[in-house]
Amino acid sequence: MEYTIIRRTKFEGSTVEDMLSIQKTAKSLEEALKYTTALKMLETSKSVEFNILINIEDAFKYVNEPLILDKEVA
Repeated sequence: MEYTIIRRTKFEGSTVEDMLSIQKTAKSLEEALKYTTALKMLETSKSVEFNILINIEDAFKYVNEPLILDKEVA
């Protein structure tokens, strides 16, 4: 599944909508969380936030795939 990290800049007190931009894509949730954490640490503005987005079709496929255990669980 592919994860997209979005940067959202909020314009408070303005009639302008939020500005969204794609910052990075990741192949795993762990990778996406690492990127998001690093981006948050580098950002100094309070009006910026980072979000992880997934495509709903990818999520549907992921949920409907059977879970195959190839190792014995103790």
